[in-house]
Amino acid sequence: LLLSLIVWGVRPREMQLWNEELTLSLLAMAALPAAIFLSQSYHHHYSGHPYDAASRFLLAVPIFMLLRRVRFDVVALVQYGFPLAAIIGCLMAKHIALGRFGISTLDLIHFGDFELILGVLSLFSLNWTGRDALLLRSLKILGFLAGIYASIASGSRGGWIALPVFLMIFIYFRFGKTSPKAIMAMLLTLVMTVFLAYTLSQEIHHRVDEVVSDLSTFQHGNPDTPTGIRLQLFKAAAVIFVQNPLFGVGPEGFALEMEPMEKTGKITPLAAELGKGEVHNELLSKAAGLGLFGLIAMLLIYLVPLRIFYHATRSASVQVRQSGILGLVFVSGFMVFGLTVEILNLTMAAAFYGLTVAVLLAACSNIHHGEHASPDNL
Repeated sequence: LLLSLIVWGVRPREMQLWNEELTLSLLAMAALPAAIFLSQSYHHHYSGHPYDAASRFLLAVPIFMLLRRVRFDVVALVQYGFPLAAIIGCLMAKHIALGRFGISTLDLIHFGDFELILGVLSLFSLNWTGRDALLLRSLKILGFLAGIYASIASGSRGGWIALPVFLMIFIYFRFGKTSPKAIMAMLLTLVMTVFLAYTLSQEIHHRVDEVVSDLSTFQHGNPDTPTGIRLQLFKAAAVIFVQNPLFGVGPEGFALEMEPMEKTGKITPLAAELGKGEVHNELLSKAAGLGLFGLIAMLLIYLVPLRIFYHATRSASVQVRQSGILGLVFVSGFMVFGLTVEILNLTMAAAFYGLTVAVLLAACSNIHHGEHASPDNL
């Protein structure tokens, strides 16, 4: 960020080359801080903490402005970062609790989700800038295996829902969009992948059986299972949103609503206690806390980059198309992760998302791809 601001000060005219992608990105990344301010203003309660994570999206915009002017081969160095991060994270993992592995400074769910997305990005970045050398190809494959292994070892089953999404993205762009052949291959591969994963991996088998058991227990009148508590909190967030549709109950107001909801019997005491921490769903959390403006802000954070990345996949440039696919994988992964955990309420996760989106957007709209490249560019 500091480097971007310094370059902006030295070469302001070049940094301020506006286009549609930059305008849309700025609006999307500024939406959540704006929604927080509107909610706080309505409730007449201001605090800086809610802006901590939300500001990371907005601060990524100057970085995007700088990187889109840097040579593409410099931006593409991130293809080394994906596998290295996955491998290092896997090596750092140790036993935390109940047979689950992670690192002590990070929630197990976040750790598993990060490892999964880094591993998948390693695989999807194969031959991104041309035919990879054997060493780089081996590094990416090792990064993929390390990321998948660490994700399974973490027991973070919510993130595994994203695997079919990643598979469908691969098949969609590999076999010619929505042809009958592609659809059939997608369905067969999906069924086989799920079957083999459930059969061969004891951890996946165990965690999936736990979900089935939780749902059965929930239906028989015991809502205080991990899955049952999530369902209670989802329902509570929906009720709060309906009652406070425009501005929500404030960015930190959901926790304060737990005690009244417990007293009225809408949720159990255990769910109320855990709900003081999080809702376990990104969209419902923002809807309950910030109202309609918060919900729209989160959708913009996801959908605007998705739109730009999908447009990039239709480019004549192989590098731009591949950058777009990487972007689709990354954002769709975080969207799926957000179904079972508030992944972007953690400052580090928001910074990881904002920065990675900025890098991949810069790879898609890099000025050196087109006719704007000149000797004066960075």
